[in-house]
Amino acid sequence: MIKIKENKIRKRLRITQCVLYLVQIFWCTWTFVAIPKSDGNYFYATVFDMFGYIGGEFPEGTASGAFQAYAPFYFIFLLIPIVGFFFCALDKERNLKNVVSIICCLLGVISILTIVTMNFISIGSMFSLIFYVIICFITSYAMMARLNDREPNKESKH
Repeated sequence: MIKIKENKIRKRLRITQCVLYLVQIFWCTWTFVAIPKSDGNYFYATVFDMFGYIGGEFPEGTASGAFQAYAPFYFIFLLIPIVGFFFCALDKERNLKNVVSIICCLLGVISILTIVTMNFISIGSMFSLIFYVIICFITSYAMMARLNDREPNKESKH
């Protein structure tokens, strides 16, 4: 890809993308999934809680055999924002960071909707979905800022 020196606007957009990817990692510490128990209550788990249940058993009374099968896939919720963050942080001159950011946003939304599903979505996964949409819009703006990267003309003398 063609390298173009970063200007002020694109630098701010890149830093905003990096910060939002760090916030995505923060949302993994909130309750990400709400698993119904047999007594009618819910068991709330974060992404890190799900790592603890890999190969183990869920708390007593949860009707969650499917969640035990999907527990190994919860690393994706951390991997996607980490990849997006490092591409945005390290790529200053190319457009590759924006392409990877759009792909990460798409993969993040698809993984939340397929692994967590809409029935069991909780506050952390809901905020993650919202922030993936925000990151996608900021990335689209950054792509347009790169295409429209002309220096304004100095005041012309008439």
